[in-house]
Amino acid sequence: MELSNLTLLSGETFDENVLGAVALPQGGNATFQSALLHDFDMVVLMLHEEQETERIITHTIAGDRRTQSVHVGLSALERAVMAGDNNELLTSLMSGEVIWDPQGILAEMRKQIIQFQGPLKERVLFMEFSRFLHMYVKSKRYLEAGCTMDAYNCVLIALYHWARIEVSEAGVFPEPAVWGQVKSLNSSVHKLYEELTVSTETLEQRIELILLACEFALMSKMTDCCAMLLNILSSRKESWSIKELLQHSGLSQLQAELPFVLRKLVSRSLIREITSWAVEAGGGHGIRYTL
Repeated sequence: MELSNLTLLSGETFDENVLGAVALPQGGNATFQSALLHDFDMVVLMLHEEQETERIITHTIAGDRRTQSVHVGLSALERAVMAGDNNELLTSLMSGEVIWDPQGILAEMRKQIIQFQGPLKERVLFMEFSRFLHMYVKSKRYLEAGCTMDAYNCVLIALYHWARIEVSEAGVFPEPAVWGQVKSLNSSVHKLYEELTVSTETLEQRIELILLACEFALMSKMTDCCAMLLNILSSRKESWSIKELLQHSGLSQLQAELPFVLRKLVSRSLIREITSWAVEAGGGHGIRYTL
């Protein structure tokens, strides 16, 4: 479909200097139907070089066809692919029809996701491991405080990130509907999910069992899943402050999770912490990290 034809179909005027466009119609072949399609006949993902607002949404109507257009900058879409935290954009990118891609940017992004190797796989593994660890710690703290339902919610999310790790380790990009992928792998995490949700034991007993399994998985997967962070730490001779690490392009999406990972890596002697006098530490000693 040409961009000019899409303009007639959707009722919206598109700038032909746009980097790329993907059209996702209602009732397409995607296993997971994007929520962006709710009450719309079509979603159009429009890729721009950069824009002040991360996402701009417009609604148009042509005849009886209603279209929701999502305008995103290239960096925002790349972030969604790397971080895996925007299922709607990923579904549109992978399941829609590429109708404008003069520079081949969208085709290349799709190719990297399908092949799922190298830096993309490393980053997804680290992102998911970081979130897995974060939710495990939160669940454990809630359980200790007697907040059983909050602990249940957190450990359920922890299992979700563990499931995404399992799929990634199998060499496949984790889809939004990840539990179907995990079940086909006959992975232990799917059995744990069933144990958590349908077991006849008390809720507290189920959470405690899953937390034990999570702790073992975290320890066994730590080195491989944290390869990206270990590579960053080894990329220079000088040690790194937490501030410097959070400013690194590969880690900037992990404001909440990175401190947990650093402390866990230190406790397992996979990285070292170095203390030095630091004015920003209130006259105390700042902590820096290195291999």
